[in-house]
Amino acid sequence: MSAWQTAFVSAPAFAHLKPWLDRFQTTDWPDLATLNQFAEAQNLRNARGLPIRFTSQTNACGQHDYETGIHASGQVPSRERNWHDLFNALTWLAFPETKAALNAVHQTTLLPGQNRLPASDTATLFDESGLVLAGEDDTLAQLLAARRWREAFLTRRDDWKNIRVHVIGHAVLEKLLNPWPGITAKCLFIKTRPDAALKLHDAAIAEQWRNNGMTDARALFPLPVLGIPGWWPANQEASFYDDQRYFRAPR
Repeated sequence: MSAWQTAFVSAPAFAHLKPWLDRFQTTDWPDLATLNQFAEAQNLRNARGLPIRFTSQTNACGQHDYETGIHASGQVPSRERNWHDLFNALTWLAFPETKAALNAVHQTTLLPGQNRLPASDTATLFDESGLVLAGEDDTLAQLLAARRWREAFLTRRDDWKNIRVHVIGHAVLEKLLNPWPGITAKCLFIKTRPDAALKLHDAAIAEQWRNNGMTDARALFPLPVLGIPGWWPANQEASFYDDQRYFRAPR
């Protein structure tokens, strides 16, 4: 169990969580009762319309049972004083439609011997490691998907001012507590106004999962998170993007 900290709150990757993080006591971990107060105030619900509540997790369970349990009851098993589960709860608060849509993807009857279906694998990948680029021009997304790193991060660096970035994956948020250049997210581009309200971005992301058949993880392209301008001091130097351990050449 790691100690509570607040230094990360001002980092760009956590900007969409700041409205809730700023309301926590700064000296200790928030408890589930506090998270449930937020959930109740927002009328947080799953895809079936059941109220979402964060409940203490006492027994381990597999991914399929975890997701079907949330869908059936609205209860999200959560370990207290745990970064991974706290960021999961906060993402429910910030992106409720997206989280409900991802949870609904898992609600498919498995055949004997199956653990998950491809669509479920893709939803899990995005839920844990997803990042969204929201903007009206998909040029940066195309360059990133093609791993044309220097063009995306250097030649077109000013274009990032017209892009809004949301880290959806709670595993990525947890890693960013102790950042290092190898942290990589799986990225989805959403064509929308970058300055639109977070609620509208949430609805647009959820729509992708409900209606766009996100069944293949290859639809999500890798993005080394700390390459994003303004997210890591070292990336002000062009040489930062020469390290092929993190910025790998196209296949």
